Amino acid sequence: MDAELKCRMKELEGKKWMKVGFIFEVLGVNKEIVEKSLKEHIDKLEKIKTSFVYKKDFSKIEKVEKPMKGIEFAYSQIVETSVMVQDLKTLMIITISYGPSSIEILKPNIMNVSAGEIQDIANLTSGVIHQIASAGLGGIIATPKK
Repeated sequence: MDAELKCRMKELEGKKWMKVGFIFEVLGVNKEIVEKSLKEHIDKLEKIKTSFVYKKDFSKIEKVEKPMKGIEFAYSQIVETSVMVQDLKTLMIITISYGPSSIEILKPNIMNVSAGEIQDIANLTSGVIHQIASAGLGGIIATPKK
């Protein structure tokens, strides 16, 4: 790890940013598209102003036999990332928008969370539920008791 990277991480730690490990996986029938789409996915993640990707480790692309019904083979690639995120809202945005396969909060072990931050997360989650419902993919059903 170079000195500039260490300095940036120390600065963000001082501002109480969280250290989070994310694993992302892509599965597809075209090897080149798998590689390109995962790289572009992480490039977009790196543009979030309230996050800082300080490590990314792409695996080799693996051929997978019969990954799902009706598909004889596909290709899979994984990237393990280490990211600093400013707050829980950013963590939830990454979780909802980028769909990691795994999330591990590395630091801190304990956090104080304001009511405003919890409110932001609740509103973000509610907004996603409404988007799903408006797309006709489900939602919350509210029916009166008889």
